[in-house]
Amino acid sequence: MTTKDVYEQLREHLDDLPVGFPKTESGVEIRILKRLFTEEEAEMATHLTYIPETVEEIAQRANRDPKKVKPVLDQLADKGLIFRSHKRGITQYRAEWFAVGFYEHQVNNMTKELAEDFEQYMEEALRDELIASADPPQLRVIPVVASLSPSMSVLPHEDAREIIKKQNKIAVAPCICKREKEVLGEKCDKPEEVCMVFSTGAYYYIENGYGREITVDEALKILDQSHEAGLVCSPSNDQKGFVICNCCGCHCGILTNLKKLPKPATLVPSNYFAVVDEDSCTGCQTCLDRCQMDAITFEDDIAQIDLDYCIGCGLCISTCPSEALSLKRKDESEVAIPPSNAFELYREIGEKRLQRKNSFSS
Repeated sequence: MTTKDVYEQLREHLDDLPVGFPKTESGVEIRILKRLFTEEEAEMATHLTYIPETVEEIAQRANRDPKKVKPVLDQLADKGLIFRSHKRGITQYRAEWFAVGFYEHQVNNMTKELAEDFEQYMEEALRDELIASADPPQLRVIPVVASLSPSMSVLPHEDAREIIKKQNKIAVAPCICKREKEVLGEKCDKPEEVCMVFSTGAYYYIENGYGREITVDEALKILDQSHEAGLVCSPSNDQKGFVICNCCGCHCGILTNLKKLPKPATLVPSNYFAVVDEDSCTGCQTCLDRCQMDAITFEDDIAQIDLDYCIGCGLCISTCPSEALSLKRKDESEVAIPPSNAFELYREIGEKRLQRKNSFSS
């Protein structure tokens, strides 16, 4: 098998996972794989599924000696290219998709070349895969608590503080988007260590050195600091929560690419939107800097909300000195209820993606 065949086989394998890895005319996706995987690693990665399995199970499928398979699997896991977990003394491995996945695990190994390839891939194919056609998306938006009225009925999965308080293991990691932009000479002035990972993912991040362990109190403090800095609270799109990202509109791969699309608010699972009391608005424009989606403009010194861009994060509400801005909950018919957990989220993503592929091919 030639080098080209190995990496193309891996690309096809990754593209069959719930979150795909589409082909481009330029071949930038193959270049990314060559930067990250050796030929041996690329071949071994094609034998993994999204279901966690032991070395023996993977070796049997690959028709290999388990003693020779394990070092390659551990090498892949150490590089963040596959997921490794330990439970009751048993180590298991499963495939990871590109994003949100093993690309984020390169936070300590980001290079200018990899960052440039990622930017090119986003323009050529990944934006559509991750954002424009994602159904459901991997991340959602929930409002900062300070923006919510006490009279509002907020469900537990809509409250970031409640999500954090229920976690038994928490890791915090530097934001991959900010790291990527930094090596490209575009350093962000907002806090970098703001991505929180929970449960099994937290153990993996701590074991591999992608992040550090923190307490619930420390996580809540990071949440408050992120709010103060004007970062959008974006947890995983499931009720239990396995990650919480805190995103800026200048460097975040999701938000910056959302703004390049028509009506991006329709692509974000969010149950709120901002409204303006024109009689109370003083035209101070404090909200302009807080809005990460460029959804606010001013006409005659009165704030105007573009609902095609407003994602209901609440950042503009919590710092409005005249209290002219407030959040309104969408009609129940429009309210998004996320899947119960990560497994259900990616099962749904995978099923709907397969339906689209079958519909396109027929």
